[in-house]
Amino acid sequence: GDTPGGRLHKRLVEGKLAANVFGFPLDLAEPGALFLGVQLAPGQDVDKARTAMLATIDALAGGAAPVTQAELDRARTQILNAWDIGFTDPEQVGVALSEAVAMGDWRLFFLNRDHVRKATLADVQRVASAYFVPDNRTVGTYLPVAEPKRAPAPANVDVAALVKDYKGDASVAQAEAFDATPANLDARTQRSTLASGLRVGLLPKGTRGQAVQARLQLHFGDVDSLKGQATVAAFVGAMLDKGGAGMTRQQIADRFDQLRAQVGFSAGGQTLNVSITTVRDKLPEVVALVGRLLREPAFPDDALEEMRANWLAAIERSRLEPRAVIADRIARHGNPYPRGDLRHAPSFDEQAEDVRAVTSARLKAFHRRFLSAARSEFAAVGDHDPAAVKAALAAALGDWKAPAAGALPYVPVPTPVLPVPAERFMLVTPDKPNAEMLAQLVLPLDDRHPDYPALTLANHAFGFIGNSRRWMRIREKGGLSYDVRSWIQWDREQPHSPWRASAIFAPENQAKVEAAFKDELARAGREGFGAQELDEAREGLLKLRRLSRAQDDRLAAALVSNLHLGRDFAESQRVDDALAKVSPAEASAAWKRHIDPSRIVFAWGGDFKP
Repeated sequence: GDTPGGRLHKRLVEGKLAANVFGFPLDLAEPGALFLGVQLAPGQDVDKARTAMLATIDALAGGAAPVTQAELDRARTQILNAWDIGFTDPEQVGVALSEAVAMGDWRLFFLNRDHVRKATLADVQRVASAYFVPDNRTVGTYLPVAEPKRAPAPANVDVAALVKDYKGDASVAQAEAFDATPANLDARTQRSTLASGLRVGLLPKGTRGQAVQARLQLHFGDVDSLKGQATVAAFVGAMLDKGGAGMTRQQIADRFDQLRAQVGFSAGGQTLNVSITTVRDKLPEVVALVGRLLREPAFPDDALEEMRANWLAAIERSRLEPRAVIADRIARHGNPYPRGDLRHAPSFDEQAEDVRAVTSARLKAFHRRFLSAARSEFAAVGDHDPAAVKAALAAALGDWKAPAAGALPYVPVPTPVLPVPAERFMLVTPDKPNAEMLAQLVLPLDDRHPDYPALTLANHAFGFIGNSRRWMRIREKGGLSYDVRSWIQWDREQPHSPWRASAIFAPENQAKVEAAFKDELARAGREGFGAQELDEAREGLLKLRRLSRAQDDRLAAALVSNLHLGRDFAESQRVDDALAKVSPAEASAAWKRHIDPSRIVFAWGGDFKP
């Protein structure tokens, strides 16, 4: 089930029979199951895909195409890398240990890893031959036979006997007792700028397992140069690890595995993002490889067609999903920008048309025209050698400036708040068990507006999960919704911050959810917020902000954003101090000033009956 190295991917996706594939087992205390599947793009033949999938499984199980050493080594490396990276994160360790306890004993968390280390070709082939048999699986259509070939009868495992004499590894490197206050973050951060323009922020600190998180951003274009380029830019970002620097997609994936790295490339708007998770001694090599992929992309045609099919399949699925349908409707309501403008909200049909129009030549032209390190930022947080990382960055990106001829400077696209009439959309999505609500009100504010602390705290009291007013009324007391919340997507550059609210509920409860939500909106405007609920919201919000500064992935994202905006962590302390002083009167006044129920756009999507 792996992508791109797995057999299903090579047979079906590369063979143009499916858009993507997946595979995962259920790890349970009782006998579980393995799920293998394919997803098809419009026009692909279901029967051919099903036949190819089953033939691939049967060839493995029957021994006609047994497991190879290369496949085993690749899978082992990926699983152990994921285990090692997860073991550096206390949150993931807590969840994993809880799952192991549920399966019988906490030591299974470590024992399963040891089994992966020791697995042999004979082990894997034996299990595949025993269990991957036609009569032990359920496909979309099941045809019984007179004499099915049964797999061995499942039996419960004696976990106590299994772990009786278990001895774990020697202890790994422990995390530093790090004081994640804004003042200490600024004191520990080393900032510099390369000749290319790349701004660098390095925050070295001891971490469990010597883990390090890094983020890289490249900014490009302006409102005119990016006309008609949004989908091309997204494809460029997603394809950077699909081939380049003289390496195939599989070679790139294998190399990142060897470097114990998880690396993601993406692009949207005016920014290309790279996320990196690795360990101390591998970060310089990862930076070197990322730099080569950024500067020497291949954009191979086979990967392009695979991504196109996958993207088109996702668009087709979105046409039927309540969340996607209502988000699309709200995004397009009152949007005045013409097709091709970066601020235009494309319909599903327009999205599909744009995806079909992407070519390898357009990807290469975009890369030549827009990408460089001239306006970029890199941040690393965790266990690393700053001198080695700086040297790697200088070698990889230090001279990558925009070409002298035809250089396109980065200028943020302006996003003024436009008058949008209030509206209520009821959109029917048949045969969906859950319905959803999305509400939106775009505010002419940014995160440096004087009302930022008060409005943030008021919204937290109104609509964040836990003890918020809306959560208690609609979810806990009313039992009307599975999830209900509100948030403000604060813009850090321009006064354009959408306030949004959402709910997930059974379709038959729509009228009650709408009545309760609007009643809570009216009550907040009428009564404001009391001292007790505001203090509870303040305590929860300040804890969340402190927690985010203690999580290295979020800290790296915050640092790279600060580099882009020319800010430091002292600003976080100023916000904390302001939040601590907001009074009930100030929070209530900010809410009444900005959250006007008469201007909110509502969209409801679900299988609503007449």
